[in-house]
Amino acid sequence: MGTSGSGKTTLMNVLAGYTKQDYGKLLINNERRNENRFRRTSCYIMQNDQLQPLLTVSEAMNMAANLKMSTNISQKMKQERVKEILLSLGLWKHKKVKSDSLSGGERKRLSIAMELLKNPQVMFFDEPTSGLDSQTSKQCLSLLQELALTGRTIICSIHQPSAFLLEMFHHLYVLDHGHCVYQGGVGQLLPFLKDINLICPTYHNPADFLMEITSGVLGNYFNELIEKSGNGLNENWRHDKRDIHSSLEHLESEDVTPVAVPSSIFNKIKFIDKHKNDEENMVCSSSDYPTSSLNQLLVLLKRNYIILSRDRTLTYTRIVTHLLIALFIGFLYYGIGIEAQNMLNNFNYLFYSLMFLMFTAFSSVTTTFPSELPIISKENFNKWYSLKSYYLATTMSDIPIQIFATLIYSILTYYMTKQPTSEPYRLAFFLFMCVLVSLVSQSFGLFIGASMSLKNGVIFGPFFILPFTIFSGFFIHANAAHPYFRWLFHVSFLKYGLEGLVLSVLGYGRERLPCEADYCHYVHPKAFLKNMNMDQADYWIAVAFLLGLFTMLRIAAYFALALQIKIRKL
Repeated sequence: MGTSGSGKTTLMNVLAGYTKQDYGKLLINNERRNENRFRRTSCYIMQNDQLQPLLTVSEAMNMAANLKMSTNISQKMKQERVKEILLSLGLWKHKKVKSDSLSGGERKRLSIAMELLKNPQVMFFDEPTSGLDSQTSKQCLSLLQELALTGRTIICSIHQPSAFLLEMFHHLYVLDHGHCVYQGGVGQLLPFLKDINLICPTYHNPADFLMEITSGVLGNYFNELIEKSGNGLNENWRHDKRDIHSSLEHLESEDVTPVAVPSSIFNKIKFIDKHKNDEENMVCSSSDYPTSSLNQLLVLLKRNYIILSRDRTLTYTRIVTHLLIALFIGFLYYGIGIEAQNMLNNFNYLFYSLMFLMFTAFSSVTTTFPSELPIISKENFNKWYSLKSYYLATTMSDIPIQIFATLIYSILTYYMTKQPTSEPYRLAFFLFMCVLVSLVSQSFGLFIGASMSLKNGVIFGPFFILPFTIFSGFFIHANAAHPYFRWLFHVSFLKYGLEGLVLSVLGYGRERLPCEADYCHYVHPKAFLKNMNMDQADYWIAVAFLLGLFTMLRIAAYFALALQIKIRKL
């Protein structure tokens, strides 16, 4: 406990192992802590409830069960465990409610429920009552107290609890400017303060009185408190005279307003003997995660497809946008692909298609990682899954939607503009190039999203795409540019994309085009290709470049995401 800025969250991050900074030795029972083993038997529930908003309570729990419980456990047993926990926490009646429709207290209980699936021995909570009303705060702390009485160690940070809430804790560690000014039982707090002539007035909240002391309202007692507590090393006040069960009895007493606490049926924690070489210990130490990478990938793919099926912005709006723009462009450029006098308009159509597919694919995923980064950090830290499995599932689940939307636009506009259909390979080349350009653009979006915050990605993202547009070969040809800038044409993926689209429609020996005007300059497609400096271009070189860039960007986006996760823990 402590005032704002006293170091509560920093201390919690250190104790939970969330931060990677070296603050000294971390010991458990006077032995050096094994971080991997500790994280497998502990969990950290942060102040903000990071939940997938589009999943229902039941879906969120089932996904968590399949990630946090061993694959050796049957689905029936997992379902029974999920039901048992939801009944214990009073969430069973809300099992079909989406997470974003839950109240603050229900979201907090759902966060706890998902972590209870792996039966952790140590649970960390950073300000679990933050944002909750007094009644919900009582319910939340009553739940944590019942968990503590089953043998779990519950460690919480709290800002300024009421007298009722303070009485529910068994042990208190008070921080002030990064130092410990008191460590001991809650019942020993007032005698401790009385020894330095700080007497709490009758009917005054001890927590409020303590905050007034540490904030300097009653004078500067910082040095005296540090000296008396030994900066937390004084053991004289450690043992509370109260029975640890007295708090629950206090809740049930007649002189206190009763609190609606869900009836708990939590089992006693089963402690693991580190000296035993039993099968459970061997399984626990064989891997950092409860399930295999393949199982993690399959579960996360299922979860992502459920979310995408309900995400109107990322899924339905994207598909509808491609459909409507395809119809608009199809009518605007209707029938231009078969006549020589419309060659330049046809070229404009190809370039517009390239730009449309590029920007829609880029923009649709720029916000993916920034919006989910807090969820990723929490679930990855609590050993739900590896970052590799999450990244593969996220990228793989969105690719089919992007391909589907791209094909809707490409096929509709191809036929409405009356591009050549007598040679089927031209349609295949056209569609394949459109899909490649959209996937490369999507990869750029993923890389920007993994490298920057949401705000910076939206602002600076388009600036990274702009140079590729300028050097695409549409606005200026490579042979007309300054020699110092010509190399940029060879690294622009839009140049290769534009060449691929033009070659698929006009290249590979396309026959003479009909001309109904008095004069058509580009009757022969070869003349147009030569004039556009594309007569030496090769479709398969463009394909190879785009595939290589796609692979490189996907790998770069993964490492950028891993770096972002690492930075959050510093």
